[in-house]
Amino acid sequence: MKDSVWQDVQLKTYPALTENKETDVLVIGGGICGILCAYYLSFHHKVILVEADRIAGKRTGKTTAVITALQDIFYKDIAKSKGKYVASAYLQANLDAIESYGKLAEEFDFDFVRVSSYKYFSEEEKLNEELNCIQTLGYPATRVKNAIAFSNQAQMHPLKLIAHLLDSFEIYENTKITAIQNQTAYTSQYAIKAKYIIVATGYPFLKLKGMFPLKLTQKKSYVAVISHSNEQEYNAIGSHPGDLYFRTYKDTMLIGANDQATGKPKKNYVNLIEYIEKKYPNHSILYQWVNQDCVSLDGFPYIGHYGTARNLYVATGFNLWGMTGSMIAAKLLTDIIENRKTSYKALFQPKRFMPLLPLCKNISTVLCNFFKIKKRCSHLGCALYYNKEEGVYECPCHGTKYSSKGEIIFNPAQKNIDIKK
Repeated sequence: MKDSVWQDVQLKTYPALTENKETDVLVIGGGICGILCAYYLSFHHKVILVEADRIAGKRTGKTTAVITALQDIFYKDIAKSKGKYVASAYLQANLDAIESYGKLAEEFDFDFVRVSSYKYFSEEEKLNEELNCIQTLGYPATRVKNAIAFSNQAQMHPLKLIAHLLDSFEIYENTKITAIQNQTAYTSQYAIKAKYIIVATGYPFLKLKGMFPLKLTQKKSYVAVISHSNEQEYNAIGSHPGDLYFRTYKDTMLIGANDQATGKPKKNYVNLIEYIEKKYPNHSILYQWVNQDCVSLDGFPYIGHYGTARNLYVATGFNLWGMTGSMIAAKLLTDIIENRKTSYKALFQPKRFMPLLPLCKNISTVLCNFFKIKKRCSHLGCALYYNKEEGVYECPCHGTKYSSKGEIIFNPAQKNIDIKK
C-alpha cells in the first residue's frame, strides 16, 4: 500500500551542496512552506533552498491539502481571549491565503478546486455561539443541518503545485544545515552566506533559540483513503478533538481521525478503520498514513523573527493546518523582507505573549520525561516511548519520531539514536 494519495507525482531530484555559496535569501526546509517562501521571494531576489532529505518528503507529502479558514480553533475563543479585532484579522489572513492559492491556480494546474468547508457539532448551543461570533466578525457563514458552512474555501494536490514552482530558484537536496551564525548557514562541510535566512523545517532545529521547546508540541493525525463516488467536492471537521474529518479528491475520500500528542499512543487507526468498515463496508482502503505537525500554545502559527537575530526568520506551529498556514507565512515573510506594510505581523510574531496554562503543561511534560529511565531523544534528552502499532519511537516532549532502527522520521532532533543502547 502506498503511503500517500499524492505519490502519483514524481518530483525532480536535485544534487547535494558541494561548495560554499552566497545568496540574497536562503530558505531551509523543502516542504510547502519553504517552497512558497522561496517562490515569492525569487521574484526580486536570488534564492537558494536547501532540504536535508527530499523535497516534500515529510509533512507535505502526507497532508490532506485542505485550504480553509474553518479550522479546529474556535473564533469565539479567539474573540474572548484576544478580542474581536484579532479574531477578525486571523479570519481574514486565512481567507487571503485561499485567494493567493487561487491566483496561483490561474497560472498553474494543481487540481485546485473551490469547495465548501463544514464544521459539525453535537451541541446546539456551541454551534449557535460559534456561528453568531463568525457572523459578527463580518463573514457570511451559514448553517447546514448540524454544521457551520464556509463557502468558497479550497483544496488541492500539493505535489502538483510544488512541481510547478521548483524551477524558480536554486535547490539542494540531502543538504543538512547544522548551525547558523552571523547570517551564514553551515553544513558539515560547506557554508551558505545570505542576507536573509528563513527556517521552515517544520519544527525549528536550533534547539533552544527562540524558546520553541517551551512554545511548541507536536500532534499526530491518522488518515485513510477509500475509493468513493462523490456527489460534491467538500471538506469537513468536527468540533471535538476526537471527531473524524473528511475531504474529497476526485473519486476518493480522505478520512482522518485521532489527532493526538506524540509519545501518547491512543487508538491510532482503530476507530478510523472501524468507522470505514461500518459506514463503507464495500470500499477498500487505498492508502493510509500518519502525519504530524507543530502545535503552538495559542493556536496561531509563529511567523517572524527567529530569536534576536536581525535577518533570521522562522515559520512554524501550523497546528495541523499547514497548507493555509504556509501561504500566510510565505506572503507575510515576503512582505517583511521586502519592507512592505502588513497588518498581520503582530498577529503571528513569535515573541507574543503566551498563555500560562499550556506553557506550564509543556514545562511539566519535559520535566516528567527528563527523569524517566528510558531510551533518550537526541534533541534535549527526553525519554522515548515505543509505539508498537507504528513500529516507531516517539518523544513526548518535542515530537521527534524515530524509526525502529533509530533513524529520524520527524525533527527537531538532528542526530539518529542507537537503538541497541
